[in-house]
Amino acid sequence: MILYLKSRQGVPGFVIRLNFAIVRVCKLQGLSPTRSALAIAFVISFAMGFPLSARAETQKPAGSSASGAVASGTAVGQIDYLPPLMLVDQRGTQISLSSVKGKPVLVGFIHTSCKGVCEMMTAKMKQVAQSLGSQFDSSVTMVSITTDPDDDNPAAMLKYAKAQGVDADGFLFLTGKHKEIDHLLKLYDVPEEGPDEATTHVLDLFLVAPNGYGMRKYNGMAVSPDTLAAAIKGADSRH
Repeated sequence: MILYLKSRQGVPGFVIRLNFAIVRVCKLQGLSPTRSALAIAFVISFAMGFPLSARAETQKPAGSSASGAVASGTAVGQIDYLPPLMLVDQRGTQISLSSVKGKPVLVGFIHTSCKGVCEMMTAKMKQVAQSLGSQFDSSVTMVSITTDPDDDNPAAMLKYAKAQGVDADGFLFLTGKHKEIDHLLKLYDVPEEGPDEATTHVLDLFLVAPNGYGMRKYNGMAVSPDTLAAAIKGADSRH
């Protein structure tokens, strides 16, 4: 039996797994249905007693057996979510993704021809920046990575950034070669194509720890800007 518990305000969900063996043990011990229910309730209560950060949904790259660390940056499996891949920003400047380490990084995936979901994800990142204040770029770097490098050259990324009102310090819009983009899509477990081979729409935002070795995934549609801003401040205060 697996119970999926979701918290409010888009804080990542967590999972409690109750092996059927628990139920079998209750039966072998001759426990009544009421006592069996109490035993299971105790297991749930015990599991929920751990800190949320230890139960938060984390991400691992495809093909990896180790799960990612939570946003505190504790390295579990040494997964680097900000690897030294060379990309190009919206102004045509080459940049290594690892160069943004040092403070939390909020990562989203977009393609500039998208007129719905991608614009909403960018708007959410803009609202997070507003929640953090005018000096937000000292607390976090907002990174949007294209899922469509064929069409999203630097000029297209810059045009998109200006249209969304985020052509400002603290916002990076990155494109690059297929090899690098595909590597990042796999690293963040983002499907390369949506239904019917359409370009994928990514509804999640990813908060990466300052050292790159920790990532927490949020439902970008549901999470509030204030919740993300608080998570960024919390991640930054530990480094």
